[in-house]
Amino acid sequence: MKRGQRAAWLGLMVVATIAFSAQAYGQNLLVNPGFEAGGGSFGGWEVFGEAPTISTPANDDIYRTGEASAKIYGEFTNCSGYHVGSGFFQEFTPTPGMEYKMSGYSFVSEADTIPGSDTCFGNRCIAKVVFFNSFGFEVSANEVIIGDWSTPRNEWVPFTVTAPVPETAVSVQAMILFLQWECNEGAVFVDDTEFVEVTPTTEPNVLANPSFDFDLSGWNAFGNAYYDGRDWALRTTTGAAKLYGTFVEGNDSGMFQQFPADPGSIWKFDAYTLTTCRESPIQPGNGCILLAKLLFKDAAGNGTGASEAVIVDQTSPLGKWTRHSLYGTAPAGTDSVAAYILFVQSFPEEQGAAFIDDVLLYDISTVGIDEGEVGGLTLHQNVPNPFNPTTRIAFELPRTQEVEIFVYNVAGRRVVTLHDGVLPAGPHAVTWDGRTADGSMAASGTYWYLVSTPDGQSSRSMVLLK
Repeated sequence: MKRGQRAAWLGLMVVATIAFSAQAYGQNLLVNPGFEAGGGSFGGWEVFGEAPTISTPANDDIYRTGEASAKIYGEFTNCSGYHVGSGFFQEFTPTPGMEYKMSGYSFVSEADTIPGSDTCFGNRCIAKVVFFNSFGFEVSANEVIIGDWSTPRNEWVPFTVTAPVPETAVSVQAMILFLQWECNEGAVFVDDTEFVEVTPTTEPNVLANPSFDFDLSGWNAFGNAYYDGRDWALRTTTGAAKLYGTFVEGNDSGMFQQFPADPGSIWKFDAYTLTTCRESPIQPGNGCILLAKLLFKDAAGNGTGASEAVIVDQTSPLGKWTRHSLYGTAPAGTDSVAAYILFVQSFPEEQGAAFIDDVLLYDISTVGIDEGEVGGLTLHQNVPNPFNPTTRIAFELPRTQEVEIFVYNVAGRRVVTLHDGVLPAGPHAVTWDGRTADGSMAASGTYWYLVSTPDGQSSRSMVLLK
């Protein structure tokens, strides 16, 4: 989309934007992030459409902190299919090589609920980080749905979305949009927003063409796996890979690369994935999955072991690039490791597609596991270590954010989830009692604990002894 053409796209005139210089990591760039400017004003936000309003005790009386929040809903002026009802944004000058993260809280009230049963054919509100080049064209973006028919009612729900700066970007916008299906009703409230500059983590990578710059060169592709250079279908310029089913039972689509591997080596396999309403979404009722797999082989090409994980399915967030990590340890007799991305249909007629970008693979046992500070997260060694039967995992967060804490075994399979939810800034600790997700005691051996946030993730090893 061309920025100068947004008036036609929105069916209304957008006022001139204001650019600010990006600030240091950790500082909120937004003006009036809590919508407390007073007098019903959005103060600092550029607003388009007539629908965005300020909720105060005098009207809706819905807000998370202070005495105000933003309310957004449809325009009811175009009742044919999908259209952008309204929105608001702030614009900044991005710093090359950095990432930008937008976060906040959204609320859907039972008194003004969003109807429907299909996200892609119903009202939805999105938070979006979008970059533009010097010609005013959108070059890349990431978004997250913050309100639709499935959003919990009458509670504030946290959201976050992060996107890296493309080389050609000259501006970046933190945007809230309400996408309206025909003239459906419903509204979303937004409060306590944040837009920060994040220093991305850097890790070694043995993969050729991991970001699909212009094609799928370096990858062995089969079935329906193709290069895709459309701006909405990629996380980083200039391309991504699109995968969908072969429509032939027992035949998967996919791609892989293979490398030498020593027995006992520990491999990390990362990827960003997307499924979207824009094209063949995978949502409730759709059985298609995208699978990441590490396959270890001996010198004759026979399998010695494998580690795999579903990275896209019907529970995946629509429209949001999401990072996934898979670990695997090479068994005895291993000579090589192949990193696979596989698209699997539940039955041959099933529609659906997934996109993948910025894939990572390396032997962490040769360079050390990611430790210390990653994206402002500080992860400490568990205490005691070795342990039996419990151990304490301590970490510090630079800000309030979503946090996931997992334990993996040496085969790369997830053993248990220790935490999944929002935590405030500051020090925290969780305890693992040595039990798996089904409550049984884990076997003696080496395990990895992984703490993941929208800013990055960090891991360390630990040893359970009995």
